[in-house]
Formats: sequence, structure tokens, C-alpha cells
Amino acid sequence: MAKPRNDRNQAVTKFCLSMEEHRRTEVGRVRTAREFVANFFPYDESGATDKVFNAMPNDVRGPILSSWGIRGGKAALKDDDAKVKNVVHDALVAGDIDEAIFEEGVTAQVLVDWIALADWWSFWRHGKLTGVAIQKALATARELELIDDRWFFANVQGRGGKLKGTDVVCDTLSKDQIVAWVRKLHESGDGSPAGLVSALGWETILAKTAQDALLFALDAFAKKAGLVADTPEDKDKKGDAAATSARTPHEARTEAPTASDDGKSPDDEKGPDSGLPVAIPDIPAIDAADDDAPATPSAQDPGVWSGSESPKLVEARAKMMEMLGTPGADAAPASVQEGWAASDVPEKPSALEWPEPPPVVSEQPKPGAPPPLPKKGAAPTPGRS
Repeated sequence: MAKPRNDRNQAVTKFCLSMEEHRRTEVGRVRTAREFVANFFPYDESGATDKVFNAMPNDVRGPILSSWGIRGGKAALKDDDAKVKNVVHDALVAGDIDEAIFEEGVTAQVLVDWIALADWWSFWRHGKLTGVAIQKALATARELELIDDRWFFANVQGRGGKLKGTDVVCDTLSKDQIVAWVRKLHESGDGSPAGLVSALGWETILAKTAQDALLFALDAFAKKAGLVADTPEDKDKKGDAAATSARTPHEARTEAPTASDDGKSPDDEKGPDSGLPVAIPDIPAIDAADDDAPATPSAQDPGVWSGSESPKLVEARAKMMEMLGTPGADAAPASVQEGWAASDVPEKPSALEWPEPPPVVSEQPKPGAPPPLPKKGAAPTPGRS
């Protein structure tokens, strides 16, 4: 006979076999025989899907078919996968075998030997799990040393993760039970996880702890045992943890932070005091304003000038020089010259058109008459005293 696919000496294989045997009992019946067939050999009138016989060699599945009387012993040993599927399908449709016969023919040992254990766990876990089945699973895992007391307290959670460890156990214990537990712990002096379990009793813990908390621990065990494939998030976490543990302390300190999707580095998200030692050089403080060049006003702003004179002052001077007819008028901007040329302003301001002074005529004095008095402000006549 061929060697089974799953090693019977492995603790995980023993766990699955124990729970499959328990499933077939009255107290552990979480999946019925009909659900067993629907999962491993789903069929209808038109066809079937074989998920169990195609995993077995001929010398294992042949005797099962011959025991049902649907195939001869020698022929069953030679049938290929397609033939076996058609024969079993025809027998189910015709009523030659039913779900109970099917489950009895594929024994717990044969099933666990050849089916992928992850497929079996998926079948069992999606059943209507009872408290008895959950407690049996955790007790079996502990007996096979797949989990220990420290692991249990680290992975049991209740009330949606609000309670963990011993808080989960105490949540459903009475006051007297908690007092008795503490008294035994004091007497034993052993506060380790094993001491906690020994003081209260493993059976009491399984019986008193909330079933949702135990189920949370059971699912954690399935991941630990490899019965559940890791999700992408779990793989990322494991990869990050492995990368972190593989780095030396020097690499961890000197690794440059990488930018996130929003363009910020991890250091940008830290507060002003991140707790990391930083060496600050002794550099004197320098007033940055002393090194800055004076701001240059914009040429587009008419109210601000960059030179020593305002543009308005330059423009006014040019206008004034043009009005006075001085050579400086040529320096005025073209726009200003055109503006003044279009006006009626005379070439010279009227205020500058002074009348010509009258000619000075000397008058001869009449005989006997006194000489005329000089006009106020006029110079004295030469030759007179």
C-alpha cells in the first residue's frame, strides 16, 4: 500500500484525526454526513466533482468501491480518476449508496491520510461548532503539545479584543472562584502560566471561559499549526518582522527613512520629541536678517522706486524743463512729450513775459529851477554834487 500523504506521526495529523473521529460522534457532530458528501463529493443529476477519491491511490479507493458493491474488486483497482467519479456519481444518483454509507466508507483514518489537512480544517471549522467541540479541540492541541499555557493566555481574547489573558478567564468566574484561585496561587507561589492553569484547573478554564474567546484562541492555533493559509496582511507582517530581526542594530540606526505615499517621510510624522538621541553641533546663532540682501522693490509698483529719486519726481522735472525750454526737455519720456505737445500751453509761461522797460531820457533843467530830484532808487546824475 502507498505511503499516506500526511504523516501519522506528526502532531498536527494526530490532531486532525482526533477531531474527525470526534466529529463522527453524537456529541461532536458539527457537520452531518450530507454536508460531508456536499463538501468532498458535490453532485447533482448532471455530474459531480471529486475532491476525495482523486487524492487516493487505487489500492486505497478500490476496496472502498468494492465494499459498496458498485464495482468489482479487480476492476476498481484499475479504474482511473474519471471512471471512479462516474461510478460513484451513478451510485449516488441511483440510490445504491447514500450519504451515511459514503461517510462510513471513507473512514476518518483514510480521510486524514490523504486529504490536505487545510481542506479538512476548512470543512470542520465552517460547521456549527459547539462549546464541546471547541473545548475538545483546544484540549487535544494541549495534550499533543501543539500549544502550551503561556501561548493560551497570550492568544485568548474576549469581548471583541477588549479583554485578554487572565482578564478573559476572570470575566466569567464568580467572586468565590476568583478568591479561591488567588488563594491557591498564594499557597503555591507559582505565578507562571503553568501555575495559573494548575491553580484553577484546565478543565475549569475551558468550561468557564466564554466560547467566543476560546474560538479566537482556536483560530490562532490553526494559523500556528499551518491549517490556515496566511493572508497577504499576515505575510507582510511576518516579512517585516523577519526583516527587522535580521538587521543589525547599526543598520537599524543608519537606515534612511523612506517616503510614504503622501510624500512624507516617517520622521516628518514624529513629534518634536521623538525620544531619539540627536547630536546638535555647537554653532553660534546667526541672525539670518544680517545676511539677507535688501529687498529690491518691484519696478511694476508705481508707488515704490529702486533708485535715489522717485519716477514721479523725474517726470515732473522733465515736464518743468520742457516748459522752460531748456535742453533737459529732450530727456523726458516720449509719452510725456506727446502729452504736452497736444495741449495749448504756450512756449513760455505768461508769467515770464515781462514788458520792455521805457528808455531813459535826460531832461535839461530850466533856468532858475532847481535840478530835478532823482527818482527813488535811481542812480545819481554824474557831475552833480
